Amino acid sequence: MPLQRLPNWIQIGAFLLALNAGMVNVLGLFTVLHQSVSHMTGNVSMLAMSLLDWQPDHFIYLALVVICFVIGSFYSGLILGNSNVTFGHHYGFPLSLVAIFLFLTWLLLPYFPRYGLLWACVAMGVQNAMVSHYKGAIIRTTHLSGVLTDIGLTIGYKVRGLKIENRRIFLHFLIFTGFLVGGLIASLLYPYLKLQTFLIPTGLSLVLSMTYWIVYFRSSSHSDLD
Repeated sequence: MPLQRLPNWIQIGAFLLALNAGMVNVLGLFTVLHQSVSHMTGNVSMLAMSLLDWQPDHFIYLALVVICFVIGSFYSGLILGNSNVTFGHHYGFPLSLVAIFLFLTWLLLPYFPRYGLLWACVAMGVQNAMVSHYKGAIIRTTHLSGVLTDIGLTIGYKVRGLKIENRRIFLHFLIFTGFLVGGLIASLLYPYLKLQTFLIPTGLSLVLSMTYWIVYFRSSSHSDLD
């Protein structure tokens, strides 16, 4: 189904969610084991290496990282019941969970750094599974492999002379830009704020959740009045 129009709330939401994930992933790379938390491909590769070299502590930790990401996705599936983007879905619930899990990350990292970061993996699993499809476009906000693949494919189609959907490629550029900007923000602030930087994506997730509920209930009340 073509992207005949791309609602503003999807554009803004995709950008801010990608920005959020970009911050969290950079913060994970700054902390224990330089650990990626927003995407699991590299972690599974390191899991295989640790198994072959038989580093049981590292293997168990990486297995927990992957499992926690899956648990986060499970929460989103359980709450939303559908991966297609519609405004009627209660996105405020998973966004609140993301904020709570990132807050737990910030709370636990000074005392249990290896396992405190697992809560960030759960948070990114929740966020990534929140939004998956919009009118045929695949939307992932915590990693860029699919986004960059689609950008490259679309440019290739354009050069070939095929018809492309500009809104689809614009959406992917928004996600790419958001993730990049989030990484830049975290990289700039971490040397000064250290672990306190985790409170920024925590606050952003909470603000997104509150904003969603405000808009949702206002829209619902207007519909009732009509």
